[in-house]
Amino acid sequence: MHNHDHSSSSKRIGWAFFLNLIFTIIEFIGGWLTNSTAIMADAVHDLGDSLSIGSAWLLNRLGQKSVNPEYTYGYRRLSLFGALINGLVLIAGSIWILVTAIPRLADPVMPHTEGMLALAVLGVAANGYAAYRLSQGKTLNEKVLNCEATKNG
Repeated sequence: MHNHDHSSSSKRIGWAFFLNLIFTIIEFIGGWLTNSTAIMADAVHDLGDSLSIGSAWLLNRLGQKSVNPEYTYGYRRLSLFGALINGLVLIAGSIWILVTAIPRLADPVMPHTEGMLALAVLGVAANGYAAYRLSQGKTLNEKVLNCEATKNG
């Protein structure tokens, strides 16, 4: 029963990861096509979410490995590395958005609002589906990720 729960948990987190990653790519392309700094900023945020979900998925799988002579505390410390990578991506993305947005203050550019609206609707649908899938989970990872998906939807 425990292995089945872990397998189901891993599948649900995997679904959320790939759904979020695909939407992130769509959002980067859509942000570029709509000429929207706001969409690009949200794509950077979603990239950070994708990294968080991917880290949770990987750590969910690695967490089952037992202690060995090389890793006497197990594999739990890998979460710190995942947090570092996530933080660096969000900082780099924020700097990129600022470098892009500040010149637009002097020379504003009108984004394509219809495309932005379509991306927003797609984002609500993608995050809603991910939240639905994760809401069926019982693990702490799934509950935390469900809160994040619900917040973004």
